[in-house]
Amino acid sequence: MKAGFDYTQLSGTWHNELGSIMTLTADKNGGLTGTYNSAVGEAEDAYILTGRFDTAPLADEGVALGWAVSWKNDKEDANSATTWSGQFFPGDSEGDAMTTKTILTQWLLTSGTKAGDVWESTLIGHDEFVPEPPNEERIARAKAASFASPRPEHIIAKKKKYGNRQ
Repeated sequence: MKAGFDYTQLSGTWHNELGSIMTLTADKNGGLTGTYNSAVGEAEDAYILTGRFDTAPLADEGVALGWAVSWKNDKEDANSATTWSGQFFPGDSEGDAMTTKTILTQWLLTSGTKAGDVWESTLIGHDEFVPEPPNEERIARAKAASFASPRPEHIIAKKKKYGNRQ
């Protein structure tokens, strides 16, 4: 690991722009474990997440990381999974545009479909995670910028309403 990167900065509670809560635990070998709790849609309870991060990032650059969540827990199964891929910025590096710890990601949500519907099985979106929960203004801005839909949580709600296969 290169000097200067403290992997324990990844551990803790993170909030996205809509108020969903993610808890991460990072280990020295590049492992990420934790849970994801959605603030929107009809997702219930916590979902397990697992992932990896770069243990030897270049100085003054973001730390590459990624994780996955299967939208299945003790309460429901949405027959879908989401992966997030992005970078962690500590917010204190020289020339760093981030003023606070931030994880910037792109996500892919894939739902189970029939073979003929594979073309519509995957959605893409963006999340920004920070340690502080968003205020109502930030949530409203995110919704206005179309961050609100479609989201993994909406797929869960749709599956719950219409069943696993339409």
